[in-house]
Amino acid sequence: MNEPANFVDGDIDEGCAVNKWNNPPYLPKILGNNLANKTLCGDHKAKAGRHYDTHSLFGWFQSEPTLTAMKLANNGEKRGFILSRSTFLGSGKWAAHWLGDNWSQWSNLHYSIIGMLQFNQFGIPFVGVDICGFIGDSNADLCQRWMQVGAFYPFARNHNGLGYIDQDPGSWGEAVARSSRNALLIRYTLLPYLYTLFYQHYTQGSTVARPLWHEYPTDAETHGIDRQFLWGSGFMVAPVLEEGATSLDMYFPDDRYYSYYNGGQATFRKEWTNIQSGKEFIQLFIRGGNILPTQEPDVTTQAARGKPMGLIIALDDNFSARGQLYYDSGDSPDPVEQGVYFLSEYVYSNNRLANNVLRNGYAEMATKVLSTIRLLGSTGVTGVKVNGVEHTDFENLSSGEVAVENLNIVANTEFTVEFTTN
Repeated sequence: MNEPANFVDGDIDEGCAVNKWNNPPYLPKILGNNLANKTLCGDHKAKAGRHYDTHSLFGWFQSEPTLTAMKLANNGEKRGFILSRSTFLGSGKWAAHWLGDNWSQWSNLHYSIIGMLQFNQFGIPFVGVDICGFIGDSNADLCQRWMQVGAFYPFARNHNGLGYIDQDPGSWGEAVARSSRNALLIRYTLLPYLYTLFYQHYTQGSTVARPLWHEYPTDAETHGIDRQFLWGSGFMVAPVLEEGATSLDMYFPDDRYYSYYNGGQATFRKEWTNIQSGKEFIQLFIRGGNILPTQEPDVTTQAARGKPMGLIIALDDNFSARGQLYYDSGDSPDPVEQGVYFLSEYVYSNNRLANNVLRNGYAEMATKVLSTIRLLGSTGVTGVKVNGVEHTDFENLSSGEVAVENLNIVANTEFTVEFTTN
């Protein structure tokens, strides 16, 4: 809580003096119609300057020094993590952000998506809200849906205010616990993809969670959509945001999209449709043309790092796809600057997957194996070769997905996987 918050308006005894800083000629629409509402008087001064000029920079000024102090405290051996409630443009270089005291209401579940997307555009991609709401008592239906959405906030945390009923998933019974667990396990499975998106943000300034219009700027239908969103360019999340609803209206842009769950291709394209979405799951789709790196989940991220890895290859209209994998120790300071990371590019074209290693600076990558491939959108596979050697452990599923297992490829080696198709 590092904004300049106050529990009176201005000074305790005197309020605020009448002058141009405390009573400007133009007053924006703000809480209490008073610039000093629950904060300091505009004419008060600090080292950074007059409060009228620096109010919104209060938390910004703290982010870099706090991170610097953390590095000094651990002798620069570990990466710092700063979570701030008060940020400004540029804070994302040093700090994550959560969106403050939200309410346990369906409207706030919807608003959470808007806030998440806005902060990604502000350059602060590690952002989320208090899942299930902070103020007021939540309920099972709301919390179930919120846990499903919250699993796909870049920063995911169920957080509650004092004095309200418990709202952890287990407190609502087995149904909520199970659906929450399933959503979080998908998040954990996709952590290599999510982590790679953060690397791309760090090196290129791209967004992690993004609205559809980021990817489809010429499609006017996407411009007003704030009830579904993307991770990067390749993964679409479409939640239910209304009480008691078991279906939702969602938009499929002009691309191939595949169900995350069974790999089946959606039959809708550049159109709205009403799609069933029971309480037990959230609608998730993979966009054609993308390759998503995965890793088998576990009960902690540390435990999951030792599990086998995989790829989800979603083919576009040209039967091609590409993607990246970034991986490092997870807590080393400045891995990109020091070069202690792994970066690989996957390219699929002409029924052939190639892994091109761009950076092999993380030694432990040699202990990880690529075990599975999910190929979505092929015309059916009759044979698989790994580095020219026949591999027989694959299956054409009824949904159209091709599941390849037990590859056991060392993850930091360059390799090829060739598919013979119908």
